[in-house]
Amino acid sequence: MDRRKFLENMSLLSGSFLLAGLPTKAWSSPLMRSLEGTDDKILVIIQLSGGNDGFNTVVPIEDSLYYNKRPRLAIPKEKALKISSNIGLNPNLTGFEQLYKEGKMSLVQGVGYQNPDRSHFRSTDIWLSSSDSNEFKSDGWAGSYLSMKYPNFPLESPTHPMAVQLGSSESALLHSHAGSMGLVFESPNAFYQLVAGSQADNDAPPSTLAGDELKFLKQIASQSIQYRDVVKTTGEKGKNLVTYPNSRLGQQLSIVSKLINGGLQSSVYLTILGGFDTHANQADAHGSLLKQLADAVLAFEQDMEKMGYGERVSVMTFSEFGRRLNENGSLGTDHGTAAPMFVFGNSVRGGLVGKTPDLSKLDSTGDVIFENDYRQIYASILQDHLGMNSRQIKEILGQEYKILPIYRSNIMASNPDLEFELKQNFPNPFNSSTTIQYVLKKSSQVKLSLVDMTGRQVSVLAEGTQSDGGYEVVFNGTDYAAGLYLCVLEVNGKRSSRRMVLTK
Repeated sequence: MDRRKFLENMSLLSGSFLLAGLPTKAWSSPLMRSLEGTDDKILVIIQLSGGNDGFNTVVPIEDSLYYNKRPRLAIPKEKALKISSNIGLNPNLTGFEQLYKEGKMSLVQGVGYQNPDRSHFRSTDIWLSSSDSNEFKSDGWAGSYLSMKYPNFPLESPTHPMAVQLGSSESALLHSHAGSMGLVFESPNAFYQLVAGSQADNDAPPSTLAGDELKFLKQIASQSIQYRDVVKTTGEKGKNLVTYPNSRLGQQLSIVSKLINGGLQSSVYLTILGGFDTHANQADAHGSLLKQLADAVLAFEQDMEKMGYGERVSVMTFSEFGRRLNENGSLGTDHGTAAPMFVFGNSVRGGLVGKTPDLSKLDSTGDVIFENDYRQIYASILQDHLGMNSRQIKEILGQEYKILPIYRSNIMASNPDLEFELKQNFPNPFNSSTTIQYVLKKSSQVKLSLVDMTGRQVSVLAEGTQSDGGYEVVFNGTDYAAGLYLCVLEVNGKRSSRRMVLTK
């Protein structure tokens, strides 16, 4: 069996199974990164486990169907926190209201996927793996992103975790073809205490199949011992500059903030807030969960702002599905389909993305029809926050998805009148080849060419009529002289150019 299956099978054993005196969970996986520096973007993910009720989170205050279908559970119009002419936030989301007014919250409406699955487990798998409802993947989308960002893992032994999950059992979100990409612990000190005092076993394993797996486990153990001090040191060094609410999520985000402030160079953090499976007596429980969520996120965003990390860190929430429009007989709501998602940070454009769901147009089961595929949010985060190009995003998510105007860095979203965009080539400078990307808002007559500094056209890279969408051209400069060039995009008579530096 492969290593992943080997470890999965081992995880089925009882907690009494020990390796070198430690539970096997302690070893998890060698999750360290070699890149140093503090300019890398960070994504903090908050999973709302159980299926968050989107209708009572983002309230359609002017829709009579909402109030007709929820005579006891509906949020009264006068109590909702109005953020547009027809939308209000749950009154417990005062933290979200403040961030929205400050332009630090993008609210994406009607998020879901085709042929929704209402099973908690299956729908969660779909969201974590970025798969279709009839597709089964073993890798998580964040794990795939990390394995692409750190292609030499696990052969190299870097110094910091690539990802951190606050909790006790690892999420499939952080799985990849290279193994698990996430370090899981309740707190830095708890993790340190678990591994403290252990020593790596350097004895050569036997030359057998089992010996190969034992060698792998020894490598994991050795690397776990190596980064125990990094996690503890950064956790102790880091400081919170604001006071966090004394809640489960507040404590998790407080730890994330301390690790970031202390210098831990992880790219992805995952926190989980459970309890959203509100089949009965929903009103008080759901309102309490939303207050915990909003208060914790507000504290975290204020903390990042004071640390000077507001542009560097972005926060995303998701839940496996929304709830039914109709309230049930137990003063609760049952499993539904589409729901809103939230993205926070100084780099977001802020405001509403997408239309308010039309409650008069439901699917055959009486559920709201989604407008935005959840992978569009992933693609937007990967491109506009984490810096992935369209080819990389397609490899991570399996296909291309339309980028949504969530972040300010999305030029076309910020300029509605812009018909096309020529992006900077990457890498730049380049030695042999570089990738050129451009986006068309509508079908256009296109010419992409390379011009030297004398103004002479040296190559035509693309020409003809092209439909709307994103395009990518790989330029091979092997047969060209080193120097400065202009990449010129002509679209319907209008021009845009980027400087390119070819080195030899």
